[in-house]
Amino acid sequence: MENVRKISSCRICKSKRLKKVISLGASPIANAFLTQKEIHQSESYYPLEAYLCLNCGLVQLGHVVSPDLLFKNYLYVSSTSPVFIKHFKDYATEVFNKFHLTKKSLVIDIGSNDGILLKHFKKLGVRILGIDPAKKIAQKATRAGLETIPKYFDTKLAKEIVKSHGKAKVITANNVFAHIDNIDEIVEAVKILLDKNGVFIIEAPYLVNFIEQNLFDTIYHEHLSYLSIKPLTIFFKKHGMRIFATEKTSSHGGSIRVFVTAKDSKYKTEKSVSESLKEEVDKKIHSPAAWEQLALNIRQNKIKLTQLLNKLKSQEKTIVGYGAPAKGNTLLNFFGIGSDILDYIVDDSPLKQGLFAPGTHVPIVASTKLVQSKPDYILILAWNFAESIMKKLHTYAEQGGSFIIPVPSPSIIKSHKSAKQIIEEDIQNIIKGLGNDVYKLEGKTLFISGGSGFLGSYINQVIYHLNKEVFKKPCRVISIDNYITGSAKKNFIGNIEDPNIEFIFHDIRLPILIREKVDYVIHAAGLASPYYYQKYPLETIESAVIGAKNLLELARSKNVKGFLFFSSSEIYGDPDPKHVPTPETYAGHVSSTGPRACYDESKRLGETLCLVYHQQFGVPIKIVRPFNIYGPGMKPDDYRVIPTFLYHGLRKEALPVHDKGKQTRTFCYISDGITGFLEVLLSGKPGEVYNIGNEKPEITMENLAGKIVKILNNKSSIKKISYPPSYPAGEPQRRCPDLTKAENNLKYLPRIDLESGLKRTISWYQSKYNL
Repeated sequence: MENVRKISSCRICKSKRLKKVISLGASPIANAFLTQKEIHQSESYYPLEAYLCLNCGLVQLGHVVSPDLLFKNYLYVSSTSPVFIKHFKDYATEVFNKFHLTKKSLVIDIGSNDGILLKHFKKLGVRILGIDPAKKIAQKATRAGLETIPKYFDTKLAKEIVKSHGKAKVITANNVFAHIDNIDEIVEAVKILLDKNGVFIIEAPYLVNFIEQNLFDTIYHEHLSYLSIKPLTIFFKKHGMRIFATEKTSSHGGSIRVFVTAKDSKYKTEKSVSESLKEEVDKKIHSPAAWEQLALNIRQNKIKLTQLLNKLKSQEKTIVGYGAPAKGNTLLNFFGIGSDILDYIVDDSPLKQGLFAPGTHVPIVASTKLVQSKPDYILILAWNFAESIMKKLHTYAEQGGSFIIPVPSPSIIKSHKSAKQIIEEDIQNIIKGLGNDVYKLEGKTLFISGGSGFLGSYINQVIYHLNKEVFKKPCRVISIDNYITGSAKKNFIGNIEDPNIEFIFHDIRLPILIREKVDYVIHAAGLASPYYYQKYPLETIESAVIGAKNLLELARSKNVKGFLFFSSSEIYGDPDPKHVPTPETYAGHVSSTGPRACYDESKRLGETLCLVYHQQFGVPIKIVRPFNIYGPGMKPDDYRVIPTFLYHGLRKEALPVHDKGKQTRTFCYISDGITGFLEVLLSGKPGEVYNIGNEKPEITMENLAGKIVKILNNKSSIKKISYPPSYPAGEPQRRCPDLTKAENNLKYLPRIDLESGLKRTISWYQSKYNL
């Protein structure tokens, strides 16, 4: 064929109703790296434009470049990435187990590259065969014991393979199906080669992620199609096949694994297919309007990144790139970022080192260059591996280097902070947020129950830092805890060495004898996690009620300036939708006999007890109702939703979403929460109740899990599960605070948005637990 041709109809449905939705101008072939000699010669550029089929919804390039130009001298080798190696190892194991493969089973990988997937199948004991037209890479794979045919896959080759190897149980096409122009020929070849109940598996970047995450740089001449389930369903039905399952993966910023079989095979169509189709409809990814918004996002991304880089260069900062993938070359060429901005690009593939990036002619070097030149900034062009790259370059970060992530919107990451640094920043933000009110604690004595728990640990750390850095006369703290949840640490977010802060092992359900003066009392002891209050129901009730009675008697006898009772947003139960956001005046919709009653009702009775002491004895009680406080300091086995999601996600496991995942919550980052709690203690009106939390976003658990998976950008995924037997039934469907009272009376204002708070919490977990 000629070097390039313009399409006139859709690759899947043959419709001529094509609408141009993205234009990245003319660009060189993304993987056509140049030698020193070639950079002085003319270079070929080809149009890079995406079209939406208004009939079936397929998004595809408007121009097809000859595959010989694209693949014959291909330099991309998958196995240079540890992340990909792990991805394909897990992939092989999953397929091996799911389809009960044996040593007689034949697995064929189309576009097998250096055998990154096949080598894992071989270790599992099945027969393997690779097909890849990149002759040098195919030969290298064969020499490594991974037989690879250096040809394009078609019906002729399929017939030859059946004769020489027999039929295949599984055929895979990973990040290659979208590269092929004549996919009708490919599928007919697959049908020849596949046995009766065989499975064809496609993995490719998913159009949903493409739009949501502004992944325009995955547009390059190799990627002819941008896949989604709607057009693929139409396509395979035409060929007498059907999609029977789909599975999302985190590869390439978000991919979809599509399982295809013969129309009459034994595999039943799974629910995941209809769910994927519904998601595509709900998110309107096949509508021109969605693509108009994406085009605007791309232009904004270009402006922001080029302005950032130019600003840094004007400050005489040195900037280099890391990773020379095809997506990186698309971005550099479309944004006009060349050797005037980037001194060089580091790439771990020896095949690319010593060459120059297409179009921009930025030199490609080995990572040893970083040690020699010590650049100020590294632009991570292989952004899908950003986390592993930053971990690998932790020494560079510790020495003051910074990273730039270019998409979906440019951001600078100074370094991976230690767990201690993150906590210290949070403490400073709390102190700053309290302003002059902190001086109400100077020289005073604070008694706190549950002082070694999540919230208590933060309050004690605030006092510790105030004593060290602010107060002339220290605040005395008496902190008690019975360590019922298993932690024996006095303060598990950081050591406290202050003679003014005393830690005492004591059960708040027992009488308290304190001879010295006490100015403030905080009752923070309690079991807020559903797992723990289900495990310890009597202790939960007694801590909230008997514990409150003991502390109220202490406060009464000491004539304290303030008493803070930690209640809970759970006292609202499952609120009527008309009362969401929920104000303090809402009476609640709670069961006194339900599985959550030990916690809900004890907090309600604790509030009543506090108000009686205020009315009868003038104790200046203040009640706070926290709404889903989270952040650094929560233990991985806390069993509440965010630590549970993070624990699984950081281990690259599926995030367990209960039921359908449509329950909604709002989440308040710990520094905002503690600021609000202390404001209530120090400035709240006695006898009053205050919601403390964050009003937005009200997010479903499914979307929260999705947000965490997106931030982690690793192997983690989402898995819907039934409620475990240990989890108390009757979970509220919505929980969102009305903060009007706290905002008006206390000037309370949450400052940390959900995404920023999650990123800080993730960084703390990574540093604290080496996840």
